[in-house]
Amino acid sequence: MMTRHNLYRFLLVALPLLLLPSIVVAQQPRSETGCRSREELVKLRKEFFAQELELTADEAAYLDRTLQEADKKRIPLWRELREQYEATKSESLSEEQAAKWLEREQQLKSQLAEIDDQTMTELRKQIPARKLVNYQQVQREFARKYVKRNQLHRSNRR
Repeated sequence: MMTRHNLYRFLLVALPLLLLPSIVVAQQPRSETGCRSREELVKLRKEFFAQELELTADEAAYLDRTLQEADKKRIPLWRELREQYEATKSESLSEEQAAKWLEREQQLKSQLAEIDDQTMTELRKQIPARKLVNYQQVQREFARKYVKRNQLHRSNRR
């Protein structure tokens, strides 16, 4: 039979062990926890595009590789845009500063458009045009459905 003293000792040892996994996850850098969710999002994207565009397994794998390569180029640009938006919200800008921000924003958006054009050219090498004709709509639908939900989930965890 467990006495009150033994129960307290047990709880003293057991509670920290029970809480440890959540503490470790909470203390992981965002890049580690975000990495897992990014991997999940990439997997969802591959499945979603394959289904919506009616891709074969080889076409889906090619699309996934191509989009991941494009993401490597796009993500730093998206981050810079987001940082720029945050900075312009918090600062009172002079007309000259605002003009520089606008010019940089246009440069970033042009670079993103160029990456999108290159990506589509690359995709057309292996995937028939009849399957890619709805690519933009599927991309928007995926962003609306999954990316927004993922962003909301991340912001709720903070």
